[in-house]
Amino acid sequence: GAKRVVVLGTGGSSLGAQVLVQINGWGTPASGMVKASGPEMIFADNLDGQSFDLLLDEAQLAHTKFIVVSKSGGTAETMMQLSCALTALKKAGLDTAKHVSGIAGSGSNTLRDVAERAEFPLLPHADGIGGRFAVLTNVGLLPALLMGVDPISVRQGASEALSSFMEAPVAEIPSAIGAAMQIAHAGNNRNISVLMPYTDRLERLGFWYRQLWAESLGKDGQGTCPVNALGPVDQHSQVQLYLGGPDDKLYNLITAKNQHPGPKALAEACDIPELSWLQGRSIGELVAAEAIATFTALKENARPVRHIKMQDVTGHSVGYILMHFMLETIIAAGLMDIDAFDQPAVEQGKIIAKKLMSESSN
Repeated sequence: GAKRVVVLGTGGSSLGAQVLVQINGWGTPASGMVKASGPEMIFADNLDGQSFDLLLDEAQLAHTKFIVVSKSGGTAETMMQLSCALTALKKAGLDTAKHVSGIAGSGSNTLRDVAERAEFPLLPHADGIGGRFAVLTNVGLLPALLMGVDPISVRQGASEALSSFMEAPVAEIPSAIGAAMQIAHAGNNRNISVLMPYTDRLERLGFWYRQLWAESLGKDGQGTCPVNALGPVDQHSQVQLYLGGPDDKLYNLITAKNQHPGPKALAEACDIPELSWLQGRSIGELVAAEAIATFTALKENARPVRHIKMQDVTGHSVGYILMHFMLETIIAAGLMDIDAFDQPAVEQGKIIAKKLMSESSN
């Protein structure tokens, strides 16, 4: 099997999978120390010539598998990466069928044409589900499975969130309450929505949420600007603005109750009066206290804030929170009377970029 998997995809073709693999520690400061049940996982989600050149290092190619993901089958950045990867594999004398696979939308598209010519296999991208909503399909679950995350538990968690949405009275549905709250504050000129989890293993959730909220709701002159932060580190870069700056934001803090507490500070290591308050306490206890302190300070300064309390960071709980935010986004779009599932402004930029590339090559 491959020692290294490089996922070629951008936006929703990558971010959801990143959320899921981070459950097992990928992309955290200690990711190199985490015992992974699968290969090294790399998401080449931003197009950069220097970075991608390094990923195509010939010494690594024999042990590398590329997974290319594009619902449209024609995403410019992804097709550029795939073309360069195929060129590098051919130069190294490697069989593309053994080193490349993909996920593409049905019907005729560029990725399907390339796969047929290069003879590498494709899985179908779920029809009717756009990239930013595709985390619970093979787009998110295939990389998760390779990294030892149980896809069944992810979908069970999501299914529970959906069931509670379908069965509960409207006034008791968290996603409906959240959507109404977001829209109400937008009407009061709070046009920034901050998502701030207090755990490394939910850091990518903020990036996924940022795309989901912005691309689904930023239409017809409407929408609020999603901002992702991470606690407690961003207390040292953002919270001064949150408390002392303009009252133009809604704050969404996320904590995980049963998260690994980490090591404790023992008395002999901090036996001075100034550190007595740390003695015998764990890192997790300090993080939890800081989250509550930020929540309390925001409340005391009359800043709108909600505290989302997850039990833990597992496939089940992350599946639940992913479904929650997708439902909240869809409901918000309904309240705004816009289509949550298209992105017409993005398409305009794609057309211009393709035209510029065509003109410069002639």
